[in-house]
Amino acid sequence: MDDTFTDTRPGDRLGLDAEFITIRTIGCDGAPVSRLLVTDQTGDQLTVLATPDSHSLWPLKTGATYAFSRLLVADLVDTSASTPHSCPQCGDQLRPGWVLDTADSAVVSAADAFGIDERFLILDSTSSLARLSAGARTDDWVPIHDEPVTAPDYVCPSCGRHIDEFELRHAEHGADAEMHADASPGGLNCISNSETVGLATGGAKDVTNFRENVVNGYTPEPDAISDEGLFYDYYFETGERTATESLFAPRYAAAVTEHPISGETEQYLSVGLDSTLSVDEFERPRLDLVAVLDVSGSMSSQFDEYYYDEQGHQCEADTGGQTKIDAATQSLCALTEQLHVEDRLGVVLYNHRAHVAKPIRDVGATDMPAIRQHIREIAAGGSTNMEDGFAAAVDMLADGTSSSDVERRVIFMTDMMPNTGETGASGLTDLFADAAADGIHTTFIGMGLDANAELADAVSGIRGANHYFIHSADEFEQRLGKEFDYMVTPLVYDLELALDADGYEIEAVHGSPSGDAASDQLMYVGTLFPSAKQDGEARGGVLLVRLAPTDGEGSLALQASWTDRNGGEHTERTSVSLPDEPGPFTHNGVRKAVALARYARELRAWASDVHDGAATGTGVDDWLLPDQRGEHERESVPLVVSDQYAHRFATLRSYLADEMEAVNDESMSQELSLLNTLWRSNVQQEAEISK
Repeated sequence: MDDTFTDTRPGDRLGLDAEFITIRTIGCDGAPVSRLLVTDQTGDQLTVLATPDSHSLWPLKTGATYAFSRLLVADLVDTSASTPHSCPQCGDQLRPGWVLDTADSAVVSAADAFGIDERFLILDSTSSLARLSAGARTDDWVPIHDEPVTAPDYVCPSCGRHIDEFELRHAEHGADAEMHADASPGGLNCISNSETVGLATGGAKDVTNFRENVVNGYTPEPDAISDEGLFYDYYFETGERTATESLFAPRYAAAVTEHPISGETEQYLSVGLDSTLSVDEFERPRLDLVAVLDVSGSMSSQFDEYYYDEQGHQCEADTGGQTKIDAATQSLCALTEQLHVEDRLGVVLYNHRAHVAKPIRDVGATDMPAIRQHIREIAAGGSTNMEDGFAAAVDMLADGTSSSDVERRVIFMTDMMPNTGETGASGLTDLFADAAADGIHTTFIGMGLDANAELADAVSGIRGANHYFIHSADEFEQRLGKEFDYMVTPLVYDLELALDADGYEIEAVHGSPSGDAASDQLMYVGTLFPSAKQDGEARGGVLLVRLAPTDGEGSLALQASWTDRNGGEHTERTSVSLPDEPGPFTHNGVRKAVALARYARELRAWASDVHDGAATGTGVDDWLLPDQRGEHERESVPLVVSDQYAHRFATLRSYLADEMEAVNDESMSQELSLLNTLWRSNVQQEAEISK
């Protein structure tokens, strides 16, 4: 590495190659702290203190050279310095904060116990080290430049509390004190006076599977067009910004409008999902990532065909097309390109059993070109034990610790068709939920036209989870470059929106994978992820609540509560007035969300009717041998559009065309094209019947 210690300042993060001399460990504040003496490439002897929560130090060999990454540069605390301010908690006199104060208190004590009297380095939970063998290939990636670690403004020597300038002003001068930006751990700084990132719910991040099934002449699963997946294809105006110190800044608007097909009057509450997190200050956490790749037999089928036909028989593979395993391995290689040297990567392959193909290790200490070549050589075969694959991934991550600046995540690449081990949707959901409760989150990447959207929808509503469907590996690679950091960084958890008054009940929730969990008075959303903005509008940045009036009152009292990534709990109350009758929308974001929710609801109803009819139809021998096909292995259902739905789609198309013009969003034309395809399918069916 080219970094040197000479020109560093306290708070800098440093990477260096150094020769190990000796190590000594002592107990401080009930925890072990190790002091390493090393010699850098310039011959200078440096001191490194390893925090109790840093990576376990394997036996270090005197004279061996190690690559250290993201070491924190620190000075000793000047305990003689003081300020004229008092601690708001205990009343003792405050002293200025130092970078060392951001480390574990045991390290502060250890620095004094070891008698360190000059600038030194800290190996903490975000740092890593790897031995450099003689003649080994050098990793020539250029590490990202970390933002310096900022010392707290003030520290209380008595109670140990860290106090920032805003909190001190608030304590000394009351609530009217001047407001300053509040720096949160992990680089998540809430700066409301610059461009901010949007927010979007977890769950589906596209409706690719639905669109591609229709284009290829199949009727998609109803769950393939979830509201949150459709919303994430669009950007939404979220409403006027409100003054808040919280990272999450919800904005509310109401609408009363007539349904274009039924003519019924509907009441909606829109929740604009926005944040106070500056785009410039956003930084994804360090990743402990395990990629879990499905290598079962169904992954050998064609990417744009079904593994089972409509009679449940396995389809013959066309050797000319791209297979799901080809797309998966190409996508996994692209995904590894998004990792930083300080991230850790492991790989699990699974069919009827799991195989740890790559133990979790720092990317900077791994020959990544060789790993990518191994990935490209993977072949598919066997049954599908999703449970075993996930268990192997969790075992690799179990010893880690999740925090605001470390994200432990499993990325599943699969067609979601388990047929051995645990296969029940509830059992699998419990499996992923238990891991999420321990801070291990999951991203599901669905492969192929026949990827099981129903199971993906069920499991991706878990805390910290999301899922994508791949249309093509090239397209997914481009998408990774644009939003990988957002994809793996949940920011808000356990959002609850309660109707804190009589007069209305929640009839349905659009835009949340947890929408089915809503009660008459309570809506729940497990996770919000950051999302991109375009002209001030947030991608997928909306939740839509359809209301049912109970006594006709025109106002709605709301209470929203949530937990942010740093563990802070927030509650806010507000009230929203609902119009008495249909009228103008508050803003285009609400109008677009209502139109798209109606569109998705109509398509789900159609797909559900077709699939129900295919399951109960006559004239087809659909007898299957025991265990020949599991409950999650989907057979193809031909594209069928009845006269009834063709008429409804024609009305819906006219409505969407008007709404597209009203909200000035030409990208909605893709929905008009899909409705045209469905209408033409009905015409062709009628022509075939009349022959």
